[in-house]
Amino acid sequence: MYSPDNLEIIAEIISVGCITAVSLLFGRKAASIERPVYYIRGILLGLYVATWAFNIIACMATSTNNGNYISCALSLYNCIVVYNIAKILLYLYFIEKIYITSVPKASRFRTPLYLINLGLLLPYVALIILMIMYRNAAVADVSPFHCTIGFQLPASATTLTYDVLISLLYTGIFIKYAVFPNTAQQTAHQASSLRIMARRSIIATVVSLITATVNYCVLIGLDGQERGLIASTICALDISIVVCVVHWVATHPSEMQCTVKALTKGANDKPMKLEIKQHQEVVVLSELAP
Repeated sequence: MYSPDNLEIIAEIISVGCITAVSLLFGRKAASIERPVYYIRGILLGLYVATWAFNIIACMATSTNNGNYISCALSLYNCIVVYNIAKILLYLYFIEKIYITSVPKASRFRTPLYLINLGLLLPYVALIILMIMYRNAAVADVSPFHCTIGFQLPASATTLTYDVLISLLYTGIFIKYAVFPNTAQQTAHQASSLRIMARRSIIATVVSLITATVNYCVLIGLDGQERGLIASTICALDISIVVCVVHWVATHPSEMQCTVKALTKGANDKPMKLEIKQHQEVVVLSELAP
């Protein structure tokens, strides 16, 4: 009778813990939304869902990896597709935060920095293709038939370099807004809240940088061949920790106030046409005949 080893037990415990944490955060965030679901809130909810889906798949595949090539391949493509979808949603969230923190005077697609940041996400499609081309997925021929997945050096090194550059870019922008705010940020009514929001966002981008670096450095150190449950567990911890930090950033009162004011500014600042109508009353007096 097969019994799971210590690594499998630890991986299952971590996966269940990640699922529980993300589910609680998603429930709290969904319950706190009273106003319309703006774009940035939709991205945040999508990030929770993608992270939860990754953790669920990782948890199910961990217990069936041994001797099962389908489960082994599922773990691999979970790390390629679902994990990277969560990362793209995370970067879209940072891009939107940069847009809001800059106190915009134009729409998103008329802001050069916003368009540049969106364009920098396009290489992610090439990175996913690179991961598929240089993938490693194998099941051992001897008992207990461990599953091994990963990416060869061209894919792992390229993805690590890209993640580091993007995270450093976002961190640098938030540092600039926190230390050297522009005129619009300094003269805004919520200037202090904007600075707090930028500082807290720095923490989120730095945590994202650290977790991604650790994830891919472990993969490169193992020559692109990790046991399936190890790869899934590290990725689950990576994205779940980042989601927890992002939730901490997004639930700060100053963050929520700045977001709502920035997104409703266009609707609330429209000029109103006032008409003053004067009501005139005409009284006709008739002289009574004697």
